[in-house]
Amino acid sequence: MAVGRKELRALAVALIALAVVAAVLVPSAAFTAGYLALIAFFSTVRMTLAFLLSLVFAIAYGTAAATNKRAGEFLIPILDILQSVPILAFFPPALLFFVYSFNGNVIGVEFAVIFLIFTSMSWNMAFGVYEALTTLPADLREAATVFGVRDWLRFRRLFFPATIPKLVYNSMLSWTVGWFYLVASEAITTGAFTRERPGLGSFIYDAGQRGDLASIVVGIGVLAIVVLLLDTFLWRPLSVWSERFRMEQTAGGPVSRMPWGYERLRWLPRFPRIRRWIAARLAPLAHGWNRAATPLDRFYVSHPRVIRSVRWLDLSMFLVILASVVVTGVVGIAAIFLSPLPSLASEIPVAVLASLGRLVLAYLVALGWTVPVAAWVAHNERASRLITPVLEVVASIPATALFPLIIAFSVLAVGAFGLEAELAAFLVSLFAMQWYLLFNLIAGMRSLPGDMREAAKVFGLRGWTYWKRVLLPAMTPSLLTGSITAWGAGWNALIVAEYISYAGHVYQVGAGIGYLIAYATYTPGDHGRLLLLSVLALVLVVLAMNKLLWRPIIRRASDRFRIEIQ
Repeated sequence: MAVGRKELRALAVALIALAVVAAVLVPSAAFTAGYLALIAFFSTVRMTLAFLLSLVFAIAYGTAAATNKRAGEFLIPILDILQSVPILAFFPPALLFFVYSFNGNVIGVEFAVIFLIFTSMSWNMAFGVYEALTTLPADLREAATVFGVRDWLRFRRLFFPATIPKLVYNSMLSWTVGWFYLVASEAITTGAFTRERPGLGSFIYDAGQRGDLASIVVGIGVLAIVVLLLDTFLWRPLSVWSERFRMEQTAGGPVSRMPWGYERLRWLPRFPRIRRWIAARLAPLAHGWNRAATPLDRFYVSHPRVIRSVRWLDLSMFLVILASVVVTGVVGIAAIFLSPLPSLASEIPVAVLASLGRLVLAYLVALGWTVPVAAWVAHNERASRLITPVLEVVASIPATALFPLIIAFSVLAVGAFGLEAELAAFLVSLFAMQWYLLFNLIAGMRSLPGDMREAAKVFGLRGWTYWKRVLLPAMTPSLLTGSITAWGAGWNALIVAEYISYAGHVYQVGAGIGYLIAYATYTPGDHGRLLLLSVLALVLVVLAMNKLLWRPIIRRASDRFRIEIQ
């Protein structure tokens, strides 16, 4: 311990001396470094608050949809619509409910930013909870029923632990997506109205509008450092911890190890006094939770009528709110169609088809490389430890930060044919969709029970036979979840893909629903009806795909590819 303290003290002294020398020799650089650290802290706090809200929402919403078939019939389509609605479509409600309610105060803008980040995080996490519970082995549900484990106790002892592995992986992905849309969230722009809050997102946005490539690179560098620190000290330890809840009967599965950063910092002192002090302060909270949970479990078991009454009251309140929203929406839509339509409204059908074609192409390309890479990472522990942090950093880079590279490559590749905007839109859509597929596939393949891997080895299943008999069926639920969320992200990304504004120039496609939404949002003037009609068309397409494509496939896959524990 003495050697560790000496090394720590020497490291601290060296860092302080280096900082002082840098501040004296290059004061402007020191000021910039301090400012970047401060705005990185601001962005991280906003992301944390949005994530906590998303976590509560995902657990409640996903559990309700998975455990109640009738509720799931309309909760999942609603969730699919919400995750497909572009983040720009949430700007007007964010301005109305938060900014205007606080008379333009800073607090209202902060609430609006957190709400917008929440809309980019929560849907994917809710889908993860839903998938984990719908693929829960039926014999575990039956055992819980036989032993009288119901309601709150069933959630605490069965449902919540079963969701932890998927929830951790989807939380990692949601943070990545949150960073991706941080630029749009911290710089709220609708027409001539603009509100910004200090953060990495607004820093990169302003640099992009100026065409300041150096500042964009610096912003991406700071963002990469933050992502790496979070991966090393938060997500990787959590992913190792979540392996405890993987369902298998043998101990033959791969053993996860702590991340590289932890292994290289073993010489640091453990501060036992501070740890004991914190543990002593947290112990009353843990004991209080246990004391409160036990009577609650008993109450749920002994008072079923009260619980049913509370549920009916909750359902009634929900239906009243839902009816109010539906009536308001119907009245608003009727008012739109009764008045003269905007001139660009006639382009909406062609725009939807054009955007659909771009997303189909991007999805197929993403599927082509994510499936083999996910299998490699999931089956190779060393590759997982080395590659996963790199993938998270790359995935967290906002699309707007990559505009200089995307535009330069597109102009160089197909500029002579006038297709640079089309190629740029495809690349941005691909960048947005592929990470949902990749991280969901990795999570699905890593959750494969160790006894199934051992059985495959015993029976000599290799190559294509192993993929066909074991790997593809096991990853199908995660592939479907990743596909649904990837398509939602693709529709969302069309706004920044089909209407790219960089350094004072606008690169737009010939036709696209994302272009129409971005045009109605960013162009000064009264384009509210065009925005509503475009979003409505997008919602109808998503509903059709959900009803005719995703729901039937998921219903069949959840029954056919469920892993049972005998």
